[in-house]
Amino acid sequence: MCAVPGVRARPRRVAHPVGRRLGAARGNMVDVRRSIERGIIVTTQLSKAAVVPGPAGHPLLGMLPALRRDLLGTILDGFHTYGDVVAYHVGLPQGPRAVSMDVVNVHHPDGIHQVLTTPQVFSRRASAYEILREFIGEGLLTSDGDRWLRQRRTLQPLFTPRRVARYTELMTEEAAHVADDMALTTGSVVDLYQVMQRYTMRVVGRALFGDDIDEVVPRLQELMPILGDLALARALQVVKLPLSWPTPRARRIGQVRASQYEIVDRIIADRQGRAVGEGKEDLLSRLFAAEDPETGQALSIEEIRDQVLVFLLAGHETTSAGLAFTMHLLGRHPDVQEQVAAEAATGDGELVRAAVLEGMRLYPPVYSMERMSETDVVVSGHRIPANTKVVLAPWVTHRHPEFWPDPERFEPDRFLGRQERPRYAYFPFGGGPRSCIGEHFALLEMTVLLSALLARYRVDTRDERLELVPMVTLRPAGAVRATLTVR
Repeated sequence: MCAVPGVRARPRRVAHPVGRRLGAARGNMVDVRRSIERGIIVTTQLSKAAVVPGPAGHPLLGMLPALRRDLLGTILDGFHTYGDVVAYHVGLPQGPRAVSMDVVNVHHPDGIHQVLTTPQVFSRRASAYEILREFIGEGLLTSDGDRWLRQRRTLQPLFTPRRVARYTELMTEEAAHVADDMALTTGSVVDLYQVMQRYTMRVVGRALFGDDIDEVVPRLQELMPILGDLALARALQVVKLPLSWPTPRARRIGQVRASQYEIVDRIIADRQGRAVGEGKEDLLSRLFAAEDPETGQALSIEEIRDQVLVFLLAGHETTSAGLAFTMHLLGRHPDVQEQVAAEAATGDGELVRAAVLEGMRLYPPVYSMERMSETDVVVSGHRIPANTKVVLAPWVTHRHPEFWPDPERFEPDRFLGRQERPRYAYFPFGGGPRSCIGEHFALLEMTVLLSALLARYRVDTRDERLELVPMVTLRPAGAVRATLTVR
């Protein structure tokens, strides 16, 4: 018998066989009574719950045309018209799920908390994750169940604030390179998104692979946008044919996937057998050395590859977009930009970080998240049937006027000092047990570059319009142009 340190073990009581059976029977009866009571409560809640309201849309296709034409505008209008829970019928009025389905958007922080923190009720059995799994395997972002839990336990120690702080020097070096390179075009118009993509790919590439990135980064930088485009196209298919069918799109997906696997597999093969203790401090070496703290199980080679692909996709695409959006906003608000730059010059990064957070409030790179209801459930007083796709949209909740006064205004001061807002009024990195493991890394990466650029340049985007496209993540539709002048 193992004792817990500091806890006195109680003497073990031996029950009489008859008493044991009676006790078990009483326990069973208590369990049954509680189950009945719980069932009555749930049934009562469901019977009193309101039907989820929403727009009717096209008589044959429902809201599909509107959502395809302007997804962000449509769901924001739906919130303003119908409130915190909105239903959108997509596809034919009736028919199998492949051509007719209801999607429910939940916008209030209380409802979002319920969805994100009860995975037994709201699962990740949703099409978006199934599609990503087809492209990048079963890494931390796309795996589920025991497999995901083991991976999370194994990887969490690699992303603590203390571990992430070790990459500050690397990020600072890359930020200095960006500032130096941009000096060649000072006074002219640059594409902020392109600059940020190059920076974030080099940072995540060096963090993952160390110095083995000169050949890798350009090829991956070409493949990642193609992967995003193909994933979005597949997500918008009403009927998704198996990728094993030799359609032109399936063949193209297979080619891109094979190319990215070949790049990562070759690096893994070259690195296999090396240890962290041999001078390698990059994440790939740490993935080889990582073990589940409960079982001691290491990651397989396939799991390591899948984690690398997840880190590349999540660490590159979302961070570069978030940086470009924030720089665009600062360029439109020169007074705020000067305040942020002045504080950055003193070495105090609090306002710089607040500017990043405010940028991701208005333009969250992960603009929506999907779950699937596994049972009939009540959310914010509305009944959501089982097997309904449930969407949480930071794009909308980050503009909820109950929690964000004058929500369209860019105001970094919202994130200074003590904040009384509910936890899920702001969730650019998700939440619950599936919150983004790379949050500390991304925020550090963004504040380092923002500080470096604002120390050297004034950014002006007042004459530029930002066009957005909601793909797998929120991306600029084209160049994010800005005029730079040396301070």
